[in-house]
Amino acid sequence: MRGTRQTPQAGDCAAVLLCLLAASAQAVIVDRIAVVVGDKVITESEIVDRIRLAAFQNHQKADLNLNARRSAAEELIDQRLVEHEMDVGRYPRLDSAQRKALVATYERAEHTDEAGLVKMLSSYGLSLADLEQELGRQSDLLTFLNLRFRPAVQVTDQDIQKYFDTISSGADKNLKKAQAGALNEVRDQIEQKLTAERADREMDLWLQDQRKRTRIEFLEKNLEAKP
Repeated sequence: MRGTRQTPQAGDCAAVLLCLLAASAQAVIVDRIAVVVGDKVITESEIVDRIRLAAFQNHQKADLNLNARRSAAEELIDQRLVEHEMDVGRYPRLDSAQRKALVATYERAEHTDEAGLVKMLSSYGLSLADLEQELGRQSDLLTFLNLRFRPAVQVTDQDIQKYFDTISSGADKNLKKAQAGALNEVRDQIEQKLTAERADREMDLWLQDQRKRTRIEFLEKNLEAKP
């Protein structure tokens, strides 16, 4: 007697579908959100990439310990705050072609070509696109600093004279070798140095204020700096 063929029931099909979806979900690597900054997020992979990029550019070994991850998270929080302000203020940013030009300049500085650079990046778990994005970010940050804070900085003749008189060590020692009356030879260097330092301070103060005004939530609790 020939057996009858049973038609799959709707419930059976649903069960099979659920099994397939579950198996598919297990194959997906989820990039967890580590920190929420206003309406922007910072993921775990971004924190790791920030550490690797800094190590790559400084020719150091990438250390992914907790302190390094905390520092990277803090830097990314500042980055998100700046990105928000640049969006609101419509600050200029580099386009794709300009970012690629930065990579070409970086290659020349490192005395390598694209293939060599890709190989070096790969040893840090990074790609050419990662470096391109990072160099563009650094350039955009400098643009923001120059347009937002430097114009408000004032350096007086008294400031320059005081700095010249108190130079005593480090790289600035070369400036001190000028005798009395030679201040004009180094005036521009001193003014640029003081302007840059004061613009950096103004930006730090701005970031502190923005942190107070912005909701910052650490979903990965151990990244939050202890008071």
